[in-house]
Amino acid sequence: MSILLLIVFGAVFAIGQNLEQLAEERQSADDFAGAERLRREALRLAEQQYKPDDKRLAAPLTNLALSLHFEGRDAEAEPLARRAVLIAEQSGDRALLGVTLNGLGVVLAGEGQRARAEPVLRRSVALLEETKGEDSLHVARAANNLATLYADTRQYSQAEHEMARVLPVYEKHLRPEDPVYVLALSNMFTILYQLHRTSEGEPYLRRALAIGEKAFPDSLNMARLWHGLAALEVSRENNKEAARLLEKVIAAEERLLGPQHPELAQALENYAGVLRQLHQRNEAKNAHNRALLIQKSLLGDVK
Repeated sequence: MSILLLIVFGAVFAIGQNLEQLAEERQSADDFAGAERLRREALRLAEQQYKPDDKRLAAPLTNLALSLHFEGRDAEAEPLARRAVLIAEQSGDRALLGVTLNGLGVVLAGEGQRARAEPVLRRSVALLEETKGEDSLHVARAANNLATLYADTRQYSQAEHEMARVLPVYEKHLRPEDPVYVLALSNMFTILYQLHRTSEGEPYLRRALAIGEKAFPDSLNMARLWHGLAALEVSRENNKEAARLLEKVIAAEERLLGPQHPELAQALENYAGVLRQLHQRNEAKNAHNRALLIQKSLLGDVK
């Protein structure tokens, strides 16, 4: 059961900074369309103010690309992310290049282009370590995304290594209830689950669930934690409980992300697997077919 989560971060820029703050608030409230609208306006203002190759355009381009990623529209996001990287490279600003490369890596991973995303994310981590220091939040977030990619490509030892260095940085710099920290805890559980060390990973998930239930009980991030709990129940052959949890995940993702989002396809595929274990073959086939339709529609968006 695949349930790893990318943690995205943008960059600060002068023009439209208030709009970016509002966009972050909309995104935190699971209003991804609202965040996108605000970031499009921020980019429009920046493009009016700056020349096309000005390095100050890289941040709003990256932030808009990441908004589109949240909405499952990575094919639309890629040209924006690539333009941001090109501007950052031409500027010679290595810290900015590290941030924009992270955005591009996230988008490529969202498109399923993992082989192309991996060197991009590795370079992002290296540049951010060089310019921000190993103990920075930028490095931790980029390393989380690299760990996610490693786990998605079955490089589990590398994934565990990256996550093991991420969590202490988050514990130092973030509040315990910060969703970024909570999702990183869930990611560590998932990596250990995939390494067949579920009992070792369970405390990470339990801690994440306890925080999430208090800090953001009705959010998309809480649904993501239920997805992890469903995996734990599957490992214990509690398939009825896993199915119940996945039904909650699917309902929340349909409501908050829409009916064509890649995260929903993943939840439907995992739900189909659990239903097969329960010998509910027709229901499993329906869930699997619906996941396939979403995946095919996404492939059709990639030019």
